[in-house]
Amino acid sequence: MKHISKVKRKMFPKTPKQPIPSESPAEASAWPSSFQPEQNSGPKGRSNLSRQDLDSDLSMLLDEEAGMDSKIALQSRAEEDQELPVSEAGTPGIVLDAPEDGKDPIAKNPGDTKGGEIGPAESSRVAKTAREGTSFEGATVHGAADEDVQKFSALKAVLDVVSADCADCDDDVAVGQKARGLLPRIVALEEGFDSPPRDVEELRRRDEVIRELGRLGGQLRSLAEKPGPRIGEISKVLEGLRETIFDYQKVQQDVISSQRRGEISPAEAAILNNFHSAQRAEYRHGNRKGCLKGTREAILDGIELWANDSDQSPVYWLNGLAGTGKTTIAQTISERMFASGQLGASFFCSRDFEDRSNLEFIFPTLAIQLARKYPQFRSIFVPMVQQDPGIAHESLYNQMDKLIVGPLKKSSISTVIVVDALDECKDEEPASAILSVLGRFVSEIPKAKFFLTGRPEPRIRTGFRLPLLAEVTDVFFLHKVEPRLINSDIQQFLRHSFVEIANGQCGLDGWPTEEDVDHLCKQAGGLFVYAVATIRFIGHRNIGPRRQLERLLQSPESTKYQGKSKINPKTTLDSLYISILEGGFCDDDPEYDSSIRSVLGAIVLAANPLSPSSIATLLGFHSSDVSHQLTSVHSLILQGDNDHPVQPFHKSFPDFITDPTRCTNQRFYVFPPHHHHELVKGCLELMNQTLEKNMCQLPNAITNSEVGDLKDRIKKYITPALEYACRSWYKHLIINEHTVYPATINSAIEHFLRNKFLFWLEVLSVLGAAREAVDALRAVKKWFEASPTLDIVNDCFQFVTTFFGVISTSAPHIYHSAVPLSPRTSIMWKLYEPYANPLVRLVYGIPTSWDLDATTFKHASYICATAWSPCSRFIAVAIKSSGGIQILDAVTLEQLLTTSPLSQPLSFGHLLFSPSGHLLTYCMQKERKSYIVSWDLQTGGLICNLEIYPGEKSYESMTYSGCGTMVGTLFTDIDASIICICNILTSKNIASYLFKDGATDIWTHGEYLRFSTLGDQGITIWEAVFDLANPATAVQSLSTPSNIDPSALALFDHTLLYLAFYSHNGHLQVWDIQNNKLLLESAARFLSSFSSDGHFFAHTNNSGVQIWKQFPSGYTHLQTLPVKGSYGSHGLLQFSPNGKFLLVQCSLDAFQLFPTGVYVTPLSDLPAQNLYQETEPFILEFSSAHTLAAAIRMRGKVVTVIDLSCGLPQLIIDMDTEVYATRIIENTAFIFSNGKASAWNIPIRGGGGDHRADVSGSMFTTSLKVSDRPKYTRWWDDSSTIAASISPDAHHIAVLGNHRLDTYDMATGNHLYHNQLWSSPPVCFIPDGNESWYLSTRERVERMAIDKDGKPCLIEVDKQSTDDLPGRYPWKSTHGYKVTGDGWILSPSGKQLLWLPYHWQLDEETRKWDGCYLALLHNGLPEPVILDLQPEELLVD
Repeated sequence: MKHISKVKRKMFPKTPKQPIPSESPAEASAWPSSFQPEQNSGPKGRSNLSRQDLDSDLSMLLDEEAGMDSKIALQSRAEEDQELPVSEAGTPGIVLDAPEDGKDPIAKNPGDTKGGEIGPAESSRVAKTAREGTSFEGATVHGAADEDVQKFSALKAVLDVVSADCADCDDDVAVGQKARGLLPRIVALEEGFDSPPRDVEELRRRDEVIRELGRLGGQLRSLAEKPGPRIGEISKVLEGLRETIFDYQKVQQDVISSQRRGEISPAEAAILNNFHSAQRAEYRHGNRKGCLKGTREAILDGIELWANDSDQSPVYWLNGLAGTGKTTIAQTISERMFASGQLGASFFCSRDFEDRSNLEFIFPTLAIQLARKYPQFRSIFVPMVQQDPGIAHESLYNQMDKLIVGPLKKSSISTVIVVDALDECKDEEPASAILSVLGRFVSEIPKAKFFLTGRPEPRIRTGFRLPLLAEVTDVFFLHKVEPRLINSDIQQFLRHSFVEIANGQCGLDGWPTEEDVDHLCKQAGGLFVYAVATIRFIGHRNIGPRRQLERLLQSPESTKYQGKSKINPKTTLDSLYISILEGGFCDDDPEYDSSIRSVLGAIVLAANPLSPSSIATLLGFHSSDVSHQLTSVHSLILQGDNDHPVQPFHKSFPDFITDPTRCTNQRFYVFPPHHHHELVKGCLELMNQTLEKNMCQLPNAITNSEVGDLKDRIKKYITPALEYACRSWYKHLIINEHTVYPATINSAIEHFLRNKFLFWLEVLSVLGAAREAVDALRAVKKWFEASPTLDIVNDCFQFVTTFFGVISTSAPHIYHSAVPLSPRTSIMWKLYEPYANPLVRLVYGIPTSWDLDATTFKHASYICATAWSPCSRFIAVAIKSSGGIQILDAVTLEQLLTTSPLSQPLSFGHLLFSPSGHLLTYCMQKERKSYIVSWDLQTGGLICNLEIYPGEKSYESMTYSGCGTMVGTLFTDIDASIICICNILTSKNIASYLFKDGATDIWTHGEYLRFSTLGDQGITIWEAVFDLANPATAVQSLSTPSNIDPSALALFDHTLLYLAFYSHNGHLQVWDIQNNKLLLESAARFLSSFSSDGHFFAHTNNSGVQIWKQFPSGYTHLQTLPVKGSYGSHGLLQFSPNGKFLLVQCSLDAFQLFPTGVYVTPLSDLPAQNLYQETEPFILEFSSAHTLAAAIRMRGKVVTVIDLSCGLPQLIIDMDTEVYATRIIENTAFIFSNGKASAWNIPIRGGGGDHRADVSGSMFTTSLKVSDRPKYTRWWDDSSTIAASISPDAHHIAVLGNHRLDTYDMATGNHLYHNQLWSSPPVCFIPDGNESWYLSTRERVERMAIDKDGKPCLIEVDKQSTDDLPGRYPWKSTHGYKVTGDGWILSPSGKQLLWLPYHWQLDEETRKWDGCYLALLHNGLPEPVILDLQPEELLVD
């Protein structure tokens, strides 16, 4: 920039100063014209002043610097006294009394005897427009003054000139930028003065800021008139202006924020406080400091200009290497944006905290802050959360769309959002997931601006290069700032900090020298973190700063560099860290050095930051010792009091001290395996010593969410150290080649599992961290691989996965539900039976082992498709009603993510993960067209919705290209097959390939597309480039067995070259076609599947799912899985990619997961043992006195009579024919089986046992006279029996056949009456105790009333009127007990009595109520489960 004075003299010719206004009100007109209202001013914020007016205004500002304060005259200072200008009405202005005895002045109107009155209406200068009657604190504000407007206009004019002049000079662009950046602040300040002040304090603040702005404006004008370069001085004045405005605005925003918090209703506050969000992530929290005044000015001013310019890009990325000051700048920008009222929300990521390093917390946390700041945002946000409380756990795409974009669009809010250190978030995706979502939505909210910082790591760079984001992002490379500017700022920071240190101590005059500062600045090499660490080290309160500085100056320069970012070949943080550590460690005390290493290891390796007291607890140190050790290395850590977490002061320090190539001194080096061992040892010892039952003193029969003071109980009973131990102990079980943990760790873990396991689950439950139990047990399973302790671990794992639903919901029900329902032969039951506290009596049928406990997923809507992720950790489920895909944890079936929904429900189709697992594609048919729909699983957002085929063909197979960008889909019909290729990233069809031979499969082979066809000559495998640019080429021909029918093909596995097909006799055959070897032949139908390695094969038939395992001689049958359901076109069998699970979907709304690990057997030809028992529904009848129950397996021949008081069988009757109905009256059992009615005496034996009765020992047996019933010639008329029921008095039998109902006399067998049923076969046939039956179909309910002669009368009943029918609605009993949709059994008063495992919830129609008894009659249970729910008064908290 040229000499600014020469330019200014041309623009500001010297003019005589304006005369001092007369003190007399009559002479008020002598004030400069610029103090009068502008008559022809331009737009607000930009004055159209003439040259004369501008000179006058500037002269006024200069006069104010000399003490001519036109805002207020203090009567106690006569030399500055002056009357305010008189308005047209002649009313005098405001006068403030001089302070007395040090008190602040009190506003007062001259001549008015009322204290606290602040001037008449026409002369108040706190508002631009006259507003009478605004009261506060005993004072009243009236009117407005125009001179404030004049001053603002003059000041803006000066800034305009300075900005324009500096823009012409390349060397002074920063000064011009700073001037331009001040203009929006002046405008905002002026607009704020339009309204009356809230109270006297605000009036004082306004007075002070006006006076200070006048003083600084005068300085600015004076500098412009003087000759010689004045850029430095002008920059300081501009900085003073900015600081003045900033300080005033910050106080104002604090007041406004406090008022807004007071406007939030208690109900809204409860919703906001309980919403899923990160703690202490806002800029106000933590130990962060902003930039030192006068440093980083150009960068900060540039960012402010971007924030204030609506034409600038909505996204700003501050790109900088580690240690360059990104977070400090982000803190300063947040403070400035808050002061100006522009900051809506901020999130400072940190890898030290789990919630602040988790992407899922960012958008919910930002939304909470926006809701607290903006009432209009809150009015949209709160109802949305009330309607959908789980929205915070949805995909990033849905979070951004619903929590941020939707409310901002509807409310039209202009705001700035700051997110710092994106690179500190745990994000394994190739492109940052947050940036992917931001790019998708940022254009929809143009009034919102996003300021982001982050290191230039690959995923961050890739994210900002995404097309949607790259075009709307400004990027500033912090590490590319000119070195002299950075060094100047670092020098200024060092000098300022040294002055502060010197002022606090004696004898430091002239310290340090300029040479010392220059040397330290050179050592910093552009890294602000070096300068900060230096000052923290030198400023140690217990060691002289001269000594500390000399130590640093004497340290040799290192040639090792921070990470891989070499800022300067002779500059590094390593030498500084070594110098600091040398001062903290003792040369002659190895024990002390070891303790410091342990403390530092806990700080840098902790999964979440620990407080000094927690570190002491876990390491077994005294709290005072830890505090002393932290003091010795204080410059390397951030520390509050003894209860606040300790963190490394910068992320570069943990990288240094755990890297042996950088921290070469073994005295300082933290060896991770050793210190992880110390932490896991401390965690286990703490848990084994302190965990106990009901840690938080919770009442019985309650869920965690119902405990209103749960947070207070957690704080009272669970210390921070214990919480850390429970949530993080397993994270320190590091397994690598260096890990050699002593046997004490193994014994501590085993003791923990045997004695404290349930109490640990209880703590995780109340902390909302039950999911971590699964992660912990996975880690422990790896730890104890091939160890006898693995049996205990596996049992614990089975316990958690089986009862995960209740563990995550209710800590008390770990003892009420999970333990009581555990199999009686399980290790968990044997270890923890004494802690069982059931609220119901388990009468009969509790499983004896985990074998039958498959994990079950059930949804209220249809499941259209499922798919395994490549890593086998997740399952994708397409839900018809939602229009989206749910991503589930494959172990717990907990929902982890929901993709953005389509606008219409899904239809049945096929799902496929991309090879990387980052994308998910769904192929479905709708309105006779085929579509490909793809989602980005990083964000949950839809990326492709493309019609790929206009016709209606059956889908066969789908595959991704090797690069994961293209999808090939195979469709077939009778005449031909077609392959369609599309690019899912661009949503474009690439090519299609039509061929006549029937295709069997399509897959990817390297970069090529392969598919197979089946013809008369066998199977041919073809290969083509993936975009089908050239014709396909046959690469392999395989002969097939002669008896294969191409239309009967079941499955072809192209990896194994195994072929499954139905032979002419209807059996399923599996062939190794490469070796022409028959591997398996079995009666089968519907579905089949190979595991990826071929070790297992599964298929379905009428008996269930058959599991086969491959041995050298072929496949050997293992077991039939007890899966109930039909296997139609929408059924599914899928082995997980790792072969550990089999997914069986056998109904439209549910699937089950069976672990294949239970089938592991030695490689021999011996068949495996029976692991599963075949099961089927039961018929169950209770006696009228509720003392006995008769259970019969559906289509079974054996009746078991159970004594309900002891749960033991009293009589077992083998009828030798199929039994359809029973009835117990007192001690007599009436049975109907295969056309015969009989009665049996039941002896009460007490002890139970196998008391089998001979068929000939019945009291009587009568054959029903079936021949007497009417005959029909219709095709559906047959003699089959579907169901039957015996009347409550055992006089009649009702037999349901195909579309007919017949009644018989029980004693004589005579046929009484017949009714023809025109509805479909009933699914429920239940007597209600009043000689009537209800026949329920999906369409209607029919009531069959029986008169005293047994004559039936059929009446259709409205379904809505049958809610209380016993058995008809099996989720509700006549006594008021209920089973909810999520598996809870509720008492009549609503208490949770028991939680049913998922596989017991599968089929409501197989539940039976009778009084307080509930029977579960199927769903994989080898026996009916009978529960006595007991009168509610027996429940005692």
